[in-house]
Amino acid sequence: MEPRELRQETLVEHPELGVGKITRVELEQHRAVINFRSEPEYRMTVKDAIASLEARPAGGLSAHLYENPDDVLSWVADGQLRLVGATLFDLGGAGKAKDLQSRLEKPVLSLVGAKWATWWNKVQPSLKESEYFEFQKPQIYSLKGDVLVEQIPVEPLATSKKTAPKRAVSDDLKQIREAYAAESKQQRENHAAESIRQREAYTADLKQQRDNYAADLQQQREAYAADLKQQRENHAADLQQQRKDHAAILKQQRGDHAADLEKWKQEEERLYNRIQNLVADRKESRLDIRRDMLDAMAVTLKILRQGQGDLGSLLRDAEAGLKLALQAGEAQFYGEANQLVEYDPELHEAPENLPRSETVTVIHPGAFIPGTKTGNYILLKAQVQRRPEGNR
Repeated sequence: MEPRELRQETLVEHPELGVGKITRVELEQHRAVINFRSEPEYRMTVKDAIASLEARPAGGLSAHLYENPDDVLSWVADGQLRLVGATLFDLGGAGKAKDLQSRLEKPVLSLVGAKWATWWNKVQPSLKESEYFEFQKPQIYSLKGDVLVEQIPVEPLATSKKTAPKRAVSDDLKQIREAYAAESKQQRENHAAESIRQREAYTADLKQQRDNYAADLQQQREAYAADLKQQRENHAADLQQQRKDHAAILKQQRGDHAADLEKWKQEEERLYNRIQNLVADRKESRLDIRRDMLDAMAVTLKILRQGQGDLGSLLRDAEAGLKLALQAGEAQFYGEANQLVEYDPELHEAPENLPRSETVTVIHPGAFIPGTKTGNYILLKAQVQRRPEGNR
């Protein structure tokens, strides 16, 4: 059977236990409970149930065997067409003679001592002539249209006009019916007694659980109330102590604040005098820096005027002199020749447009003045160029 069919009230058939109905599926225990007539409350694992059980539709032969087995046995002699119709219903509405034999011979006909060949030879002609069935080749019998099993009348097969219809049941069949009815009654009584016993045990267990839960709940309430009262008292004591401590700390802070205020006033006066002295020193320092810059520029001009050596050497000497001049003015350099960096148009200058963050090579370093209010001031951007293809 399909896993989706494994649910409560599904009619199933077991190869040995016969027809039963699933009463419940216990998912936590991975098992199903099936009510067979011979084995009430029969338990199977979900895996075994899916492997060995076949789901049967309501209204077919299996359903009638489960609910009214006596009626099914009586159809062997008095309702042959109803019996065939119920069997075809279980088979999906159509089937061959061998399909009917596999469904009827052992679970039904054998119980009343009927032989399949004899019974089928008697039923087959009436089956082909009945308005409720269709016969198709090769040897397939089916229910006609939307015919339901309940619409097929329960009556003996039609006989010739000279022969009156019979509704007799053999003594053996009667005994089998009586024995089967007695056994079914006993099983029902046992099942009812077991259900009552289980219900009473479950009720008593449920009552005990309720009493235990009520006692535990009352105990928890009392413990919680006592704990809450103790917490309130502790909180009130802690709050009172915190107020006293805070008042003492506040008093001490006020005294310390007055002393600190006097020290700050003295420190403010000292810093003011210090600033005046630094201003005077800065003026003198600027004169010294200006002289250093002029000296560096003079050296550079002197080198250029000499005109000795090749032009490249003169330019390098001139650049060195200008760097000295910039350093004298507190400028700093960044980037070294042949250094690989990520291109930033705010810091680098290139002979072509380059995307930001592309890896480039430094040709000449840049210069900046550190320590301004808005950050470093760029005097000269570093010259860069795109990296050659072979070095990427």
